[in-house]
Amino acid sequence: MVTEGTYPVTTGGVSTWCDQLVTGMDEHEFEVTAIVAAGREPVVWTAPANLRAVRRVPMWADWPKPLRLRTAGRRKAEGLLGTMWDAALGQDVPENHERFGEALRGLAEISATVPIGRLLATRGSIPALLAAWAAQQVPDGARPLHVGEAVLACGLVDRMLALLDVRLGDVDVVHATGNGPSALVGLAHMWRTGTPGVLTEHGVYLRERYLAMSKSSLPWAVRRAVMAFTSALCRLAYRQYPRILPVNRFNARWERLLGATEAQIETVVNGVDPATFTAVESEPAVPTISFVGRIDPLKDLETLIRAFALVREEVPGARLRLFGPVQRSNLPYQQHLQAVADELRLGDSLTWEGPSAGSRPAIEAGSIVALSSISEGLPFTVVEAMMCGRATVNTDVGGVSECLDEEQRTGRLVPARDPRAFADACVELLTDDLLRRRTGRLARQHSLAKFDLQVCLDNYRNQYTRVVASAAEGAFAGVPAAHVPAVDVAALDAQITDGGLTDVDEPAAVPAATAPVLEADELGALDRVG
Repeated sequence: MVTEGTYPVTTGGVSTWCDQLVTGMDEHEFEVTAIVAAGREPVVWTAPANLRAVRRVPMWADWPKPLRLRTAGRRKAEGLLGTMWDAALGQDVPENHERFGEALRGLAEISATVPIGRLLATRGSIPALLAAWAAQQVPDGARPLHVGEAVLACGLVDRMLALLDVRLGDVDVVHATGNGPSALVGLAHMWRTGTPGVLTEHGVYLRERYLAMSKSSLPWAVRRAVMAFTSALCRLAYRQYPRILPVNRFNARWERLLGATEAQIETVVNGVDPATFTAVESEPAVPTISFVGRIDPLKDLETLIRAFALVREEVPGARLRLFGPVQRSNLPYQQHLQAVADELRLGDSLTWEGPSAGSRPAIEAGSIVALSSISEGLPFTVVEAMMCGRATVNTDVGGVSECLDEEQRTGRLVPARDPRAFADACVELLTDDLLRRRTGRLARQHSLAKFDLQVCLDNYRNQYTRVVASAAEGAFAGVPAAHVPAVDVAALDAQITDGGLTDVDEPAAVPAATAPVLEADELGALDRVG
């Protein structure tokens, strides 16, 4: 199992899912390769007996000793870096998809004799990027890339490329728990050993990278280069993994659009243990909105806080309790949120509760449970709250709608980044005791029928068996690059409309290698157009 920034070094939904698989399938032995920041992060989950190894791979530690000798292997690696960047920045055609994959595979195969991390510790892939930009972008009207911009872009991309040096143990299946870095580590092992792989995405990695870049202060050219590489990598992973197991249908639509086939994809929804999440019998004494999750920009807690201020206008005694850890990198975000709360004069009606010992205490603390995210997979927060019999108010992103019934009798869905709509749904439930309790009862019935943990685990057991059996019959050769849909950039531009970010419908196109870096409202248009 390959993870990035989740199990076993942090808590959260993806980490919970990983722990469920490891502890729930104790007939299998697991090894976890955890991509982390510095390598010193402590393990925060109890290791079961069938977890035979945990390897922490620091992605942002100091570079290894530079490789200075000029050898044939080094010259070959540098040539592969040139091909990789040229293909990533080139036209969105099958030839470039194939060239990108062949270059990465070549780098993975020679990493035993030419460590990629040591190679990149000298000049990185900067010369290759500068040459590819001049060949592919300048003729299309872009200005030449500044050396400083190339340094910034390669400072991000080269950290991913260095993961090609990671070696996994002797395993029967590689399960990447996300696209991007996790998928790349898995791909390298699959290429070197022929081991079959499984890919699960909780949120669509490429989409979330576009969301992050839309808020970045990096120059356009840097964002353009980084996203060209990221898009090419994600699309390669979708073509190369024999089994792709999204947690919701929304992810599956994106994965098909990005090159995976129907035969590769099977949706496996998350599960929750009914014995752990029994019905909550009481409510807090005052109307309370509870949030549980990471304090992270993807959770868009600013919308929740602004909605809460509107709720207070109609329910003056209402409280908002925010449960969840704050990673060091997100401390500025929390400070921004507190500044928003101060501006709205919320005072002690809003409280930061810190990490919760599981989600149940946070669920019990609220009259209703709120989720205001701009991107989600199939969120445990919602499923667990429903199984406890709590009414929920949620933004309609990712697979959230798949947690509820179509009539919204089991919870409320509102558009993302719309404080007024979020507030109205909260007020409706907080002020109508009968409606709130009936919604909670129906939510519990619905979740018990749809999200049983044992059904989820049995599905993964079956998938592991199938992928190993298929590999024994013959290696999965991958999806031909010719299968990958080309993107009509003119049509894409025509589909871009103003509006907030929503995930309701299948995207009609994905950003091509030649397309501009998308902003958040443009990405929302891709989600909406069916």
